[in-house]
Amino acid sequence: MPKYLIIADDFTGANDTGVQLKKRGIETQVIVNLKDTCEINTSCVIDTESRGLGEKEAYESVRNYIRDILKEEFDFVYKKVDSTLRGNLVSEIKAIDDIYKPELIIFAPAFPKIGRTTVDKIHKLNGIRIIETEIANDPKKPVKEDNLNKLLQEGYEDKVIHHDLLEIRRGEMDLECSRIHSFDGETDEDLIHIVNASINTNKKILWVGSAGLADAIFAVKKPFKPSLAIVGSISEVSRSQLKYAEKNGASILKIDIGKLLNGENKKSYVDLGIDILAKGKDLILSSAYNREDYEKAINIGDKKFMPKEEVSMYTQETLADIGIEILKSSHVSGVFLTGGDTAISFINKCEAIGSVIIQEVITGIPLMKIKGGKFDGLKMITKAGAFGREEDIYYSLGKLKEDL
Repeated sequence: MPKYLIIADDFTGANDTGVQLKKRGIETQVIVNLKDTCEINTSCVIDTESRGLGEKEAYESVRNYIRDILKEEFDFVYKKVDSTLRGNLVSEIKAIDDIYKPELIIFAPAFPKIGRTTVDKIHKLNGIRIIETEIANDPKKPVKEDNLNKLLQEGYEDKVIHHDLLEIRRGEMDLECSRIHSFDGETDEDLIHIVNASINTNKKILWVGSAGLADAIFAVKKPFKPSLAIVGSISEVSRSQLKYAEKNGASILKIDIGKLLNGENKKSYVDLGIDILAKGKDLILSSAYNREDYEKAINIGDKKFMPKEEVSMYTQETLADIGIEILKSSHVSGVFLTGGDTAISFINKCEAIGSVIIQEVITGIPLMKIKGGKFDGLKMITKAGAFGREEDIYYSLGKLKEDL
């Protein structure tokens, strides 16, 4: 298993990056006092507590802190920086650079999940450049420069090369033309492209970024298995949660109940679902992406003399059948079920005897393991249909992946 060293300048930053390792089942310790540590046999996060120091003091502090620890062998060395560029970024990068002597420095501080992006070299918070936000007036460490290229270039004689979104998305990053590189980043996928291109150089790299780049590295080197969701609820709450998850990268497979009532084969949905999961994408099965989908199914059922209740039961059983067939040929982290009828239909059809409760991931939303049946031990989250916040399905798909 790769051994990671993460160097952070404050305790909260050390923990929020270290937990990404723990989620993937990698034993990790956070160290705030090296004198108390005799030997480091695992991946670790070092908190240098240097954010509030002056630049020269921060350089010396970080250099002294890591000098002995870098005598250990690490597969990845990562300098964790604040996602809004606070702190002594350049002096601390140089301190590690002087000891570690990397062949490449990769600087990409974007963290798209929480609104930290970089476009045309300018780092932004929720679309506003950092120096125009309250971060620029931070009482301890005001941010005076949000142009990544200028920020690094001021501290280095070496040429700093910046790579824009077009280069990143076309895969045209030339990482041989210089030792030091900064990057735009607007989406998680951008960060994945940066990581893949950098790893393919086979060079000794000092990675520099926020928790966003760290997560991208872990996603490439130790990817999670995707999660499957089955959304049988027709509530507006569930539809808004479904579309939020889609906006954040989940794939939606729309199950056309009307067509199935008219004789369409389920196999095409099963095959498509298996293909999506095989690509590592989270998959959501939905029978009512829009209100019109539900009304269409009811109208077709009416023509077949099926009452609403019968169409509803057919829908839940069909979703469960498709979900189970997909699971038979897929490797997933777990399954998310919303809507009481959907959940019990799935449990009955996979011949489980029940579940073992692990924890509550959000108030009113439990994480369990299926007990017995075809998928004994598979993680499962259930949620009432007309309940919760917009982000709850997306959040739950992520929680299923964690190895805590």
